[in-house]
Amino acid sequence: MFRIFKVMLASFAVATLGVAALDAHAARADRSETGLDRDEAAPVVKTVDPDDESALADHFFHVEWTAGPGAAGRARITGYVYNDYGDSAINVALRIHEIDANGNDVARVVAPIGEAVPAHGRTYFDVAVPTSRFYRVDVASFDFVELPG
Repeated sequence: MFRIFKVMLASFAVATLGVAALDAHAARADRSETGLDRDEAAPVVKTVDPDDESALADHFFHVEWTAGPGAAGRARITGYVYNDYGDSAINVALRIHEIDANGNDVARVVAPIGEAVPAHGRTYFDVAVPTSRFYRVDVASFDFVELPG
């Protein structure tokens, strides 16, 4: 009888250690790549697939801009990028299309704006581009930053 009790006690001890080891493994798996616990208030960057990014950019952003003369025979596109979404955006880049008299896209310039665009806010930009009669400006790429909580 004592032998059965020892085997049961040993089995219980092994099972308890196994559960503790699994719990420790799960705790390690709950850490992000930066080593922070998911419960900590660390920003999470959500990156969008580049193929879908332009269509989504039209939904989340709008751009107000003007074209004017710049230095060395170039033009300047200046204005604001407005973030209509609830999370701040980083790595925002503009795509500036040069349009000919027939409305055809003849060239494009992609330029980062260099600053974050706050949630439901705006950020100023100033980009030098080749001179053209007409332009179209839209957001080419972006990443949203979501603060947990």
